[in-house]
Amino acid sequence: MWIVGALALVRGRGFGLLAALVLAFAASSTVLKLADWGTLAAFSRPFDPVVDRSILVAGWHLLSGTIGNGAAFAALGSAVVLFLCLVLVLAYGLSGVRRLARRMRARLGTAMLAGGALATIALAFMPANTLPVSAALSAYAGEKLAAARQSYAAQAAFAREVATDPLREAPPDRLLAALDGHDVLLVFVESYGRSAIENPLFAPRTLARLGAVEADLARVGVSARSGWLRSPVAGGQSWLAHGTMLSGLTIDNQTRYESLLQSDHDSLNALFRGAGWRTVAVMPAITMPWPEAGWFGYDEVLAAKDLDYRGLPFNWVTMPDQFTLLRIGQILQRTNQPVMLQTALISSHAPWTPIPAMVPWEAIGDGQVFDAQATGGVAPEVLWRDSQRVRENYGLSIDYAMEAVGAFVDRFARDAVVIVVGDHQPAELVTGPDATRDVPLHILSSDPRILQRLDGWGLVPGMVPAPDTSSLPMKDFRERFVRAMSGGDHAT
Repeated sequence: MWIVGALALVRGRGFGLLAALVLAFAASSTVLKLADWGTLAAFSRPFDPVVDRSILVAGWHLLSGTIGNGAAFAALGSAVVLFLCLVLVLAYGLSGVRRLARRMRARLGTAMLAGGALATIALAFMPANTLPVSAALSAYAGEKLAAARQSYAAQAAFAREVATDPLREAPPDRLLAALDGHDVLLVFVESYGRSAIENPLFAPRTLARLGAVEADLARVGVSARSGWLRSPVAGGQSWLAHGTMLSGLTIDNQTRYESLLQSDHDSLNALFRGAGWRTVAVMPAITMPWPEAGWFGYDEVLAAKDLDYRGLPFNWVTMPDQFTLLRIGQILQRTNQPVMLQTALISSHAPWTPIPAMVPWEAIGDGQVFDAQATGGVAPEVLWRDSQRVRENYGLSIDYAMEAVGAFVDRFARDAVVIVVGDHQPAELVTGPDATRDVPLHILSSDPRILQRLDGWGLVPGMVPAPDTSSLPMKDFRERFVRAMSGGDHAT
């Protein structure tokens, strides 16, 4: 009412300026609301304009990789055209006030301003969930401004946090001495969340697979301890989870991530390198330049092109996990120096079609053996029309990833210490609403003395985390693991 009243009474250039401001406010509120819907669906949180600007590019890559470039362009173009049409309709409606006769405009303006005053008084006594659209928009804009202020304050606090490192200020005695002579592998499994183990849609298959992996590894002398970590993200942005686990800091947005990369804070990889390990990253999802790798402290980075995969991609997924793990096994076999290796397996990344299947290790070669699998299965744009099939394929992808990990440890890494962890839960479409951010953690070793150092963590023997144990924040893993594996005969 206030807006219509003001437009009715304003003359000349003032009308155009006020109308432009109204249009800008309505358009920006609409864009932010749409962004909220998008990030809620993908990441289970509202959009933050301060820290989420960079996810637009990542979102485009995910959308185009899921439904194809043509369909992605069509969807984006349709959304832009529809948005512009709505803006034009609103602009035409506002200009209608200007076309009214002067007397009519004066009466309308006076009536609207009086009505606005009465409405303002009434709104003060109304519950928030019953506010009319205009008042709700104003409240929404206020919430966004408050969130922006909080984000800026959080960034300032993070600048102080990143400068503090308890492992530097109070370094443990004999850094990582308990792991001397062991290769150490940190394996992130894409979208491997707590729901894969506890949601009835996925639990039977996942629990059966974890039980089979546990039994197979027990026969070759490898035991496991399992529990839960709490990821800083859900639905996507895996690199933020990687940064959190490796830095010991909560990295839950891109701005924090970029601040971390500009700091001299030591990553877990750098700590291992300082203690005598050769540090390697095997990253099959990296297809573009990755200057960020410099902060992590790798001696060698093997991106997708460096792994020499000659087979066909599995839509967005550049290569199946078994091929990535074969290359890791070959790295372990050809080096005499202990290796600390980090990788991120991606076969369980959306769009979850087609689903790879295991082949004999000796038949893998350059990866062309997977071509028939890569061209099979339903197309992403077909799969994603059926949410039930999406969930089913997600469960199949986790089953494949854990089968591949178990077979890899059996064949290549019986003497290594292998840390297997989910990066984040999948999107809400898969988990349903209100899913926890917990992810499974498995630590595997054939050396019982190493596993004994994890006593007090709340981990349980075997590959299945206990449902009633609390989760450890992912940021706490770095310090706790380093201290547990340092010092004398035993540390907790």
